[in-house]
Amino acid sequence: MPPRQSFEKDSFPDLLAHYPLFRSEDVEETQGRVAAVFCPHVLRVAGAAQHLHVQHNLVKLHDTAINFLSYGADVEIDPGRLGDFYLAQIPVAGHADIQCGAQSVVSDVNTASLLSPDTPTRMHWHEDCAQVLLWIEKAAMEHRFALLTGRDPDGPLAFDPSLPQQAGLSSPWTQAVLDLARNIDQHGTHWLQFPAAVASMEDYLLRTLLLLQPHTYSYLLARSAEPARPRHMQRVIDYVHANADTPLTVADLAQIACVSVRALEEGFRRHLNTTPVGYLRDVRLDSVRQALIAAAGAEHASITDIAYRFGFTHLGRFAAYYKKRFGVSPSATLRGEAAERHSSDTRR
Repeated sequence: MPPRQSFEKDSFPDLLAHYPLFRSEDVEETQGRVAAVFCPHVLRVAGAAQHLHVQHNLVKLHDTAINFLSYGADVEIDPGRLGDFYLAQIPVAGHADIQCGAQSVVSDVNTASLLSPDTPTRMHWHEDCAQVLLWIEKAAMEHRFALLTGRDPDGPLAFDPSLPQQAGLSSPWTQAVLDLARNIDQHGTHWLQFPAAVASMEDYLLRTLLLLQPHTYSYLLARSAEPARPRHMQRVIDYVHANADTPLTVADLAQIACVSVRALEEGFRRHLNTTPVGYLRDVRLDSVRQALIAAAGAEHASITDIAYRFGFTHLGRFAAYYKKRFGVSPSATLRGEAAERHSSDTRR
């Protein structure tokens, strides 16, 4: 194993820097403030010569919250059982040693950790450790699971605590969480005012975590589902076209169809060669285009606000989706260019 790089406090990446919760060098204050966000726990600085230099930044969504946390010292943390939330811990610098029940995880920029509510946990964050943390409400996770499988879990829903960052099936998920933090740093939290955008982001994070990261009920998700029939899908299609700017998740669409999420996904794949998410995205892109055409020439028209209104939270991906579907950029549509109108109308 190569030697670890020397640590410099000034080298910490301070993500979510515009959303500070607190800064502290006091153990008792830090323990109380962090406990108020997560849960009661024991916090101890390891080594008499070390002193805390805590940075805690926080952005609350709806069923989730994204944090940036560093202690600036070697600390032992013992929360026991988390109780009512899951916690993904994604190092962006340094390393931590995580004990979840009988499993141990050495967490660093290659391997994140995922703590489950009912699994006893102890941690040692090293001085060089800085992490992005995604807090997920337990009830929201269990609700997503029930909608995916058509049943409630029979007991604790516990994830494998080792969560890949750079390679492996779940690594795109951890990168999506980091991407969310960077997107907030770049574009702010204006999009949180748009319910469709928040619902879209959280549905993606919870649903894909259940599908990608091994857990106690992964076998249920691996079972094939009887595909939704066209009449069930038509209810969804009609609803999506009528409500493209409202908060809609795959779970919502499955409830509208009166089938499980897996059955709905299989129905869309079999009959339309797409997914419910892909179909919803295309309808929303069409709605965005119509809104941009209607706003063409308006003095205060905002592409960003229109994208957020229809559930697009990542502006770079939104622009790429738009260009792929219509052959032009959103800004070209907003400018009302004749070439854009001809190109888009020809495609429809």
